[in-house]
Amino acid sequence: MSPEELAALLCGEGDERLSLQEFPAATAFYLAAFSCCAPSAVQRVNSMAHGLWERVVATLEAWCQGKAQIPKIQSRNLAVVSLSVGIAAIFLSTLIPSNVVASVYELEALLRRGCSEEVVRKCNLLLEANPRGSMELLLLRALARVLSGTQVEKGIVDYIQAFVLHQAEAAAYVCSRQREHLPQVVQAFSDHLSTCQEKSSSCSSLEQWLGECYRFLAAVAPGHAWVCRARAARLRKTGEFQECVAVCTKALEGSSAENLRGEDVLALLLERAAGYFFLGGCTQEMMQDLAAAFAADSARAMKCFEELFSACDAEKIEEQARAALEGRFAAYREAVRARAELRGTCGTELLPPVIQTIQLLLHICPGSSRELRVRLADCHLLQGHPRAALDMCEQLLAAEQSTYHNTLLALRGFCSLHSQDHQRALQDFQRVIEHESPHPSSCIKALCGRGLIRISGGSNYLTALDYITACQLKLDETIFTIKSYVPWNQRGLLLKVLQEEGQMMLQKKRYPGGSSVCFQKKQTGLCTSLTLKVFCFVGFFSPSRDAPGVFQLASLLVELDSSDEASRLLCADALYQMGRGEEAHEMLSLALSRNPQRAPVLARLALLQLKRGSVYDGNQLLRRLIRIGDSSCLLPVLDIFQDEDRKLLQSHCRWRALAILQGKQEAAAIREAIAHLSFAILAAGRRSPGCP
Repeated sequence: MSPEELAALLCGEGDERLSLQEFPAATAFYLAAFSCCAPSAVQRVNSMAHGLWERVVATLEAWCQGKAQIPKIQSRNLAVVSLSVGIAAIFLSTLIPSNVVASVYELEALLRRGCSEEVVRKCNLLLEANPRGSMELLLLRALARVLSGTQVEKGIVDYIQAFVLHQAEAAAYVCSRQREHLPQVVQAFSDHLSTCQEKSSSCSSLEQWLGECYRFLAAVAPGHAWVCRARAARLRKTGEFQECVAVCTKALEGSSAENLRGEDVLALLLERAAGYFFLGGCTQEMMQDLAAAFAADSARAMKCFEELFSACDAEKIEEQARAALEGRFAAYREAVRARAELRGTCGTELLPPVIQTIQLLLHICPGSSRELRVRLADCHLLQGHPRAALDMCEQLLAAEQSTYHNTLLALRGFCSLHSQDHQRALQDFQRVIEHESPHPSSCIKALCGRGLIRISGGSNYLTALDYITACQLKLDETIFTIKSYVPWNQRGLLLKVLQEEGQMMLQKKRYPGGSSVCFQKKQTGLCTSLTLKVFCFVGFFSPSRDAPGVFQLASLLVELDSSDEASRLLCADALYQMGRGEEAHEMLSLALSRNPQRAPVLARLALLQLKRGSVYDGNQLLRRLIRIGDSSCLLPVLDIFQDEDRKLLQSHCRWRALAILQGKQEAAAIREAIAHLSFAILAAGRRSPGCP
């Protein structure tokens, strides 16, 4: 069978498909016929009605443009029919010699073979023949000029010309048909823009040209690292800060973020930080980006930082960072203060942002390095990393500068305490306390640390003195120190020791007469000038005036654990001894409302009611105490109450017992009378420490 006969048969099959309006299949048969005998196929297609001819041409153009695939066909006359886009382009150009789509496909094939100069020449001829030109031809010539290396600037002009006329179509064409050459195109624009920006001129036409270049790059390579960086820098310079932030965010968090190099990430972080800074009201976000950039590469980040921000800007950033630092640390302190569980560590999760802020300030404020490193050591200790904190303290104490000396000693003391080196810790704490003018905060830490160490040495009373002294200096700071610096597994023991010592101070059981402080001073010789000043101020050297110090101690204990009843009772007892019976009564009444069957609370309230002259209420409370059957709770109470109040209880209970015995003789009444007599005997047997 001759080629002409075979082509005629294939065209016949194409006509059949055409009658069924299967245009892709029909066009494929005509294309197969063209590959066998071109004149026959061309004649058959050109003889069609105009509408059908247009549908065949449109199908061929779609194949050449890659918008559709050539369908596979099975002919009755050929075993296999192999078709390609290249044959389709030749068929199309034969049908229409001036067809742009066919020309573009042929020129693209020529460009793939490296014939860029020839492609430029042919594009010029085609565009001269049709002055309005074609977007595809213009973009093809642009790429050819860029690849030639000798007409790059003209190629960039072609790209922008096509983009301005057909933005969406031009971007889609470049992204699909020129994808493999995008790196060269971007590099060409990069070099061009660098040259333009070096010019001192800032005329409106240049600004407009630069804007078009950046818009083109954003359309064809939105995820390219350099494009994102360049666009962000451009938007920042033109005052479009919100858009600058958006571009950086999309690049850092988008689908192409994983392909970014470290230096690109760093540059984008700093650009976004600058956008946040100039936008205003985004301090947290700005600091997050700055911290991340400096953490990645501090030297490169510092260089970029100095390029982006003026000295005045840097000062404002420092102010904002310091304000944020204080705010974040205040939030941590508040979380510690509000912590319900004494042994808990709630709030430490707020320290990483504090540390991050300090590390940022260390980079941008080298002149404040020592102060910031002291704060960093403090945060490491609070976070539970005493080894890191100790290393920093050692370095800072070994330096020539002597500022923050007491602060560092106190911190190092707690670091040593955490590592069980009590001897070294005690030495550091002692040096802070014995300083001529110790810093109050450091002194409180030292007193709390020394008091904790004294427990292990059996000097519990001295522990109480240290904590009372700390409370006199500043109660809030003492609470914070215990909740944050004292190891969590030692806070419970500390609480119990302070409760017991406070109770014994009120009961005057610590010593046989005289002041507790004086006695301990004689025994140990460790009472410091600071301790003496504080205790003299509150009158601690008078045996009758231990109560104010115990009240301070009890207030501390209540703040440490508000659910602990023993601390509240100690506070009420101290208030009583200070002559503030009404306040003690209110505190005990509140405690009784929470637990109506607590014998220690009933006993104290009964005595206070009798003291107030409320005989009936006092008697009712005593009867409730008798029903509970815990008369032993009166013993510590009687040790605390004054002689006149004990005598009042004694006479009341004796009188009540006699009144009961003179009335009913039932067993229950007799038991109640006996209980009252027991109370009277107990009251008569308790004497004040000063009595013979």
